[in-house]
Amino acid sequence: MVLWLCFLITVTVAESARILAFFPMPIPSHHFIFRPVIEGLSKNGHDIVYVSAFPYEEIPKNITQIDLSKYDIMEEYKSYGDLKVHEMGLLEYTRFMYSFGEVMARYYVGSKEVQDLIHSNQRFDAVMFESYFYQEYLSGFIHKFDAIAIEVITLGDCAWVNEMSGLPDNPAYQVDFKSGLSSNMNFLQKLYNVYVTTSTVLSSYFYLYYNQKPIMDRYFNYTGWESRPSIDVLARNRSLILTNFDQVFADTYPMAPHRKDIGGINIKTPKPLPEDMDKFMNDSEHGVIYMSLGSHISPANFKDEMRAFFDVFRDLPQRVMLKYDSEEDSQIPPNVKVSKWFPQQDILAHKKCVLFITHGGLLSLSEAIYYGVPLIGIPIIADQGKNMAMMESKGIGRMLNLNNITRDTASWAIREVLSNNRYREEVLRRSKILKDKRYTPVEEAVYWIEHTLKYPFTLTPKSLGLTATELHLLDVKIFVTLGLLLVLFMIYFFTNLIKNIVLKTRRKPKQKVQ
Repeated sequence: MVLWLCFLITVTVAESARILAFFPMPIPSHHFIFRPVIEGLSKNGHDIVYVSAFPYEEIPKNITQIDLSKYDIMEEYKSYGDLKVHEMGLLEYTRFMYSFGEVMARYYVGSKEVQDLIHSNQRFDAVMFESYFYQEYLSGFIHKFDAIAIEVITLGDCAWVNEMSGLPDNPAYQVDFKSGLSSNMNFLQKLYNVYVTTSTVLSSYFYLYYNQKPIMDRYFNYTGWESRPSIDVLARNRSLILTNFDQVFADTYPMAPHRKDIGGINIKTPKPLPEDMDKFMNDSEHGVIYMSLGSHISPANFKDEMRAFFDVFRDLPQRVMLKYDSEEDSQIPPNVKVSKWFPQQDILAHKKCVLFITHGGLLSLSEAIYYGVPLIGIPIIADQGKNMAMMESKGIGRMLNLNNITRDTASWAIREVLSNNRYREEVLRRSKILKDKRYTPVEEAVYWIEHTLKYPFTLTPKSLGLTATELHLLDVKIFVTLGLLLVLFMIYFFTNLIKNIVLKTRRKPKQKVQ
């Protein structure tokens, strides 16, 4: 009887929700952030419909998968093989990324599987997506399913995300990821940061109305779509924002109450290395340097830069583990072990790992900090420049400019970080901070999702219901500006009037005395 009552109580407490997790991005790193979250939700008994172009091989319990991997979006971008995204200007980069979002809509949202979902009678309590990554049109799911929206941010701090959260950036100390700056700025850098922040927000509003709205209207044409609110209203309609960020990566700053940071969510319990890798590391008397430019960037595309690193590696007492495409490259030094894949976290967790040379993605950054390994960053695209600028300003490593990598610069950076113990001491200090939490990032994310399912919009600030004009007091600023102009005009007018009267009085001819 007691067991039966306990069962009934458990069923009552564990209110199961149906959640649509829409993440079609064909880039693995964008899935490592939210997968632990949806797996945590499924373990708590929630029913998840997971739409992905990077599907599970073994689908966890309570997760129904819609596989979009047969649609090869990257095929369309093969013509961009020689395109140097890292050399693009701010507006060109924004235009390129919104065109990428448009292609994703055509391949994925326009697919038969997703169109069947959009025109179905299914019901969802919540929708999770990564819409602020140039996919604001996904907000159409909110109206279609009359569901609360949970945003997942892979990038960390971003001016557009903060704008949409109702707490816009202050460029005096907050930097957008496209700026490549840390928060320690001189006057000229602050001036540039104002330009980046303003351009980001204005261009994002432009694309919201003139790019994202037509895409939403084209693909979200379900019955009753005519009653849908405007896209700017839907784009702000977020009950919860989960961000792949932690203040240990940068400086603290104010954030909206419905935004919750879950940086470090990708950290897993280290596993024993394969025998050959473990032997390679343990037999290295002076430690091992690990180098990887991430899951989506090929080092072979940077031949001159890699040649410079090979020349440096050849003269080092340390061994090197290098994630590299070509294992047959004749220039690879004998102390370098190359592979197309390495278990990164297990290597960083190894006691012999003394340095991590990375592209600067937030996942790699969080893993290096967690395991206490100092860094050398080579930012290439997206948020990597800002991540590495912050890392350098906090004293946990050094940054190399991709356009200025030579044997001398690479040698200096490696020897500086390896020989100066302050980098390891600082990264170990930050490692303690990152680990010192009441709850794991997954537990934190699942708690807030379940909280917002029970109490939607209780965390959202008043500013979220304001238009852009109201949020930035544009109407008040215009009124005050016009008032000041009117006052200046009145001063000018009366000054000239008095001046003319005085001049006329002085010019009046005097009458002759008879």
